[in-house]
Amino acid sequence: MKKFCLILFIFFASAQIKALSQVLTGNVLDGLDKGFLDKVWVINLQNKDSSLTNERGYFRVKAAAGDSILISKTYYIPKILIAGEEKHILTDIYLDARTLPRFDLYGESYVIPFKVGNQSTMRGLSDRPAGPGKIYAGLANNQSLQPGLTLDGPISYFMKSERQKRQYARKLAFLASQEDYLKLIQSDSVMAALKYEYNLTDEDLDGLIIEFNLQNIDHQFVGMEWERVEKLLIDFLDSRAVYKRKED
Repeated sequence: MKKFCLILFIFFASAQIKALSQVLTGNVLDGLDKGFLDKVWVINLQNKDSSLTNERGYFRVKAAAGDSILISKTYYIPKILIAGEEKHILTDIYLDARTLPRFDLYGESYVIPFKVGNQSTMRGLSDRPAGPGKIYAGLANNQSLQPGLTLDGPISYFMKSERQKRQYARKLAFLASQEDYLKLIQSDSVMAALKYEYNLTDEDLDGLIIEFNLQNIDHQFVGMEWERVEKLLIDFLDSRAVYKRKED
């Protein structure tokens, strides 16, 4: 009986050690050009183990089957995978064009002195400023100039380009509501002060900022002022027993 119990104990102990030592590796690719992506965070949401990909897109994290793996990079659409039995995976993420910085492009104005086409007093629809909710006298592509009305709004409102404009406007409004948070997180002087106060390396601070963001993902700091975000960050760092603030 003692021999049987010993064998059973060894079996369960080896199974536990195997589960704890399981490692998942892989490469992260760009979804469009299929090139390797560096500086991509790969985070196990269960055990908080994380890895930053190198120039070959390689990562290595501790993971067991069923764990949720978050893949995140600035200006890319985040992706969550469920770890399976495979030890090495290839995955891709796609650029989120709506989060790219906005810019305006200006060029010279060209004037064509002579115009061939409709010389009547009726202007074609293509010559008029268009937009949702506008009604025009005349028909589109009407060569015979027969009377009629063109209703621009109800159809153009559902066009893909109009949807993208509205989505982009909502994204800009969301980023504006996070203005103080973004200024604090992106401030080099603030990050340098935190590394000094808590004796952190760049890698330590990056990992803590990611964990801080995940802890506050329910509100994402929308509408918060600088002082409140700063207090939340300081309280979070103080709560970590590993990192102690230096005494004055």
